[in-house]
Order: sequence, then C-alpha cells, then structure tokens
Amino acid sequence: METLGVVLLNMGGPTSLDAVRPFLQNLFLDREIISFGPMEFARGPLARFIAKRRAEIVKKNYAMIGGKSPLAEISAQQARALESALAAHFDGRFAVRVVVGFSYWHPFIAEAMEELDREGVSRVFLMPLYPHYSKTTTGSCMKTWRDLHRAKGGRRFRVQSVKAYPVDARYVAALGARIDEGLAAFPAERRGGVTLLFSAHGTPVKLVQQGDPYSLQIRDTVEAVMRARGNDRPYHLSFQSKVGPAKWLEPNTVDMVKTLAAQGVTDLLVVPVAFTADHIETLHELSIELRREAAEAGIGSFRVTAGLNDSPLYISSMAAQIIARVERRLELEQNVRAASTKP
Repeated sequence: METLGVVLLNMGGPTSLDAVRPFLQNLFLDREIISFGPMEFARGPLARFIAKRRAEIVKKNYAMIGGKSPLAEISAQQARALESALAAHFDGRFAVRVVVGFSYWHPFIAEAMEELDREGVSRVFLMPLYPHYSKTTTGSCMKTWRDLHRAKGGRRFRVQSVKAYPVDARYVAALGARIDEGLAAFPAERRGGVTLLFSAHGTPVKLVQQGDPYSLQIRDTVEAVMRARGNDRPYHLSFQSKVGPAKWLEPNTVDMVKTLAAQGVTDLLVVPVAFTADHIETLHELSIELRREAAEAGIGSFRVTAGLNDSPLYISSMAAQIIARVERRLELEQNVRAASTKP
C-alpha cells in the first residue's frame, strides 16, 4: 500500500537551555527571516555574535517556562492526532505517516525529509502550522524543503501543500472554542464585560509594503472569529515580539494593553491568534511579561487563551484541508490514467 507522508512545518524551539544559543544562531542565519542589508556578506559572524549576546537573556525566559520550549512535544502530539484522523479517512487506500519538520532546531526539515525517504515515501503533503502566510515563516519552510529536494534531484517526492488557511471554518471554530474556554475562567458575573485582545507576532512594515499578505490574513482571521461569535464583545488586534530598530506593525501589544487600561478596561482575555501551539511567546511573553504589564496598568483580571495545540477542531481543520487536496489529486491522476489507456 502506498504511504501518504505529511510534514508539519514550524519554526521549532530549543529543547534544553544548552540549545538556546545554537537555536538563535540558526534563526539569525535564515535570510528569509532577517535582513542584514549591506552587511549581508557577514551574516555568519553576525548571527553568531547576536546569538551569543542574546542567549543568556533568552535562557532566563526559557528557565521560567520549564527550561525548554514545549513545541517539540506539542507538535508530536499534533502529528499523532493528525495521523490518526487521516488514517481513518484513507483506510485501505493509503498508509499515513505524519512527521514534524522544524526550521531552526530538531527535528529539522532535513531530518523529516530523510525519515520519509528512508521509509520509501514518495507522496508528500507539506502542512504549515502557520495559518497565515509570510515569507518569514511558511515561505522560509517551503524554500528549505525545495532546496533540499532539489539537492536530491527534484524527483524523489510528489509534493502538495497548503500555503495559508486564515478563514478555514474549522480553524476559526477552534479559536472560538479556546475563547469560550478562556471566558469561562472569569467569574460568571464579569464575563459579559471581558474585552478580547487578539495578539499576533509582528513583522517589519517593510514586508507589508513588499506585498507580504500576513497582516491582512491576520485581520481576516480576527474578523471571521468575531463574525462567528456574533461580535459579542469589544475586541482589538495588536502585534508583539518587535526586535530591532525598524518600524514594525502597530499597535504594539504592550502599548495596547496600557491604552485599554487607561480607557477603563479591567477584564482582559488575550488571544494569541497567529500561534497554533504554546511556546515562549505565549507562555512567557504573554502569560508572564504582559500579565505583569497589565497588572501595573490597572487591569485586575487578565487571562491568555490556551494554544490550539492538539485541539480536535484544529486537527480536523488540517485533516480536512489535506484530504480535499489529496482527493482532487487522486481524481486527476485517475483521469490521466484513463485517458492514456484510450485507443
């Protein structure tokens, strides 16, 4: 029986405190995620220098959430759940193998490719754990896969993929379910007054000017989620994780929290809209750092929704998208075979 191989693509995270520095170095070596402009010729030394300077601070942050990123474990859970869902659908037609491929730490995309190659898998589906397309995330992952595949001659795998799914109904429903769970954690008498703050990882404005669709797709997701909820409460969108001196997407999440507090908001639920798994930016940047900022600003009740992780709704979103595309490819292949046998 032919095997369908699925690769879950994400950035990855350090699996120990010792892995923080090499993880950061790998990140800064990626031309798609950061530009060094006229200093591009020195990317290698600059990446090593920046990683060394930032490592100790970043280590402290990881130490506060257990000494490592949980992405590897969560992604493995997502892979198992998705494999089970796909196997149930394709029962008798395909065996299914779902693996994880990270950009900046183990298991690397190259390791995922080698694993499928060793197992003789030739039909592959690339599934980004980024619902919104940016050249710095999905684009970078896809480029890495293409470069590695080209090095094998470009004929080893037959590849399909999803580039983005910002308004997929099941994905939107999964976010809505996490919001409901978050609201349920507030006292019943205060739930009606809770404001939602959707927080997404920011990007430099320059990327938007170059046509990167990420920020528009983020807004599409937020609007779709709120439409599905009947626009039941006040909501806002902001952007986090700014680094460097360049102008980034605004408003900044910390600034937005201070603004909301000044406007009298006392109950706030933060929704990490661009992230599909809990990691340093949800567990530390939002749940620890932003919580402290909110308390200092006067917000008395502050919560962050859980990541989608292996939510059945999110798993069903990925499964449905893969199934639809693979079924269309199978139908096309069948039609081609039928046409080739006609006299």
